[in-house]
Amino acid sequence: MKSFAWHEAWFERYAAKERALETEDPGPMDLKLAHTMHVVDNARHIVESEAFPPDIAHEALLAALYHDIARFEQYLRYRTFRDRVSVDHGRFGVRILKAEGCLADEPDDMRHCIMAAVALHNRFALPGHLPEKTALVTRIVRDADKLDILRVIHGHLSVRPYNPTVVLQLPDTDTLASSAVIEASLQNRVASYADLKTVNDFRLLLASWIFDMNFPSSRAAFVDQGHALAILEELPENHVYAKARAHMLGILTKDGEGALS
Repeated sequence: MKSFAWHEAWFERYAAKERALETEDPGPMDLKLAHTMHVVDNARHIVESEAFPPDIAHEALLAALYHDIARFEQYLRYRTFRDRVSVDHGRFGVRILKAEGCLADEPDDMRHCIMAAVALHNRFALPGHLPEKTALVTRIVRDADKLDILRVIHGHLSVRPYNPTVVLQLPDTDTLASSAVIEASLQNRVASYADLKTVNDFRLLLASWIFDMNFPSSRAAFVDQGHALAILEELPENHVYAKARAHMLGILTKDGEGALS
């Protein structure tokens, strides 16, 4: 079994090789590399805070390291990170891991667990009946990923006009609102992206990600890092969003341990 340091060095070489193939703007690739390192840091915080055993911790860190490996090839081929108009980057990542062979020397159960986590990290919900360890490792990666996505989106939403790609091409208007997104937040669940109508709906959906955080440490980080709260505070206090805004502010201003009590 190779060390995490070996895999980290391999991944950095792979990313540098892919970046060298980009002749126009390597900036998006650089952002994905930085994102990966933040996700690894988040995963490390979770496994240490939850005191997971060494095998779980090791596999979770490797899955975090490789979760977005497909983003480089995706950008080179399709000039976008939008899966809907290109390729599912989770499943594509598994194909790349197999082709590159970077996990070939790892035990079969470890390799299968890591590749499953890569394939499933971007799903709306996990399928049922996953092996216990696979489900656990995947949930760690999903939480770590969401925490950093919030950081990235918060930065983009701090500057107008918004980048259309970041806000999913949604209109920035106060004249529309999704009742389905509002109702989901009031019921303590994450709404579907298909129900989004405006940037304000997107803000509410991002804040509701706390309902999909799987561990006390990731819920605490969700609150303590403050990105979701800052995003939500920009939601208008009009009659349409007032109840949902107040409900979510009440959750996000509690400490992480008591956020969902």
